[in-house]
Amino acid sequence: MGAAEEAAGIVNRAASIVLLVAVAAGCSTTTSGGVASRPSAPVSTSSSVAPSTSTTTSVPASTTSAATTTSTVPGLLGEETIGTSVQGRPITAYHRGTAGGIVVLVVGVIHGNENDGLAILDDLRTMPLPDGYDLWLLPAINPDGLANDVRGNGNQVDLNRNFPHDWTSIARPGEWQYSGSGPASEPETQAFMTFALRLHPALTLWYHQDAHTVGPSAGRDGPLRQRYAQLTGLDYVSVTGGKYTGVAATWVRKTMPDTMSFIIELGATLTAEQARVHADAVVEIMQMIPNV
Repeated sequence: MGAAEEAAGIVNRAASIVLLVAVAAGCSTTTSGGVASRPSAPVSTSSSVAPSTSTTTSVPASTTSAATTTSTVPGLLGEETIGTSVQGRPITAYHRGTAGGIVVLVVGVIHGNENDGLAILDDLRTMPLPDGYDLWLLPAINPDGLANDVRGNGNQVDLNRNFPHDWTSIARPGEWQYSGSGPASEPETQAFMTFALRLHPALTLWYHQDAHTVGPSAGRDGPLRQRYAQLTGLDYVSVTGGKYTGVAATWVRKTMPDTMSFIIELGATLTAEQARVHADAVVEIMQMIPNV
């Protein structure tokens, strides 16, 4: 690729991510078909690399095997505003793939100042998907924190300490890991809980920064975690150094025990090429779900 073409590609990529950030933060953008417009670019078909109550809803089953053929790039099946933030910003989820297939949910931002996951969701929004998978993309559960480039929401609450499973009172408003006035005290937490209980995803992925790890697990999702780390070069080790109560991924696993949910800690920075590797890894581990 020549220097001019490479520069143009970088500009297009940056414009695309700016649009996705704007949508996640509730800003006005030019849209086409209800989705923020994106500069056209070739798409590679590589796939190498609420109350805390349980629900009895079963996970939709796929009629295809894990070794599926890659479909052409499908359009969005739809988008949905699942709730509103403290400061009035919409929390929007996008839906694509095969309706009625195995449900996978990917969350780009829960800590507002950890936003590199948006670039991965940007690729997942347009890249080819295997048939039989119902992919939901939630760019930001915390649009206020994203807009203000801070960890917490509009009430200065760390949403990843606010979920009702094993909630404890941590810190004070504005301090790191402040867990809120009570379990599920925040509208963003409540909106996600209602959404997740209805959706009942087979797999939920959460992007964070910047420990550069995927935590190991002896559970059913262990092979998916390990494979994701192998594909992306992340360290396969546990994160230490904080108080981990009221965590969103844990709430999903404990409330819906037949599902899988884990955190992916990106590094301090993420290039466009690395974002695509992560998106490819999501697609690959999705196809492992029927076999675990």
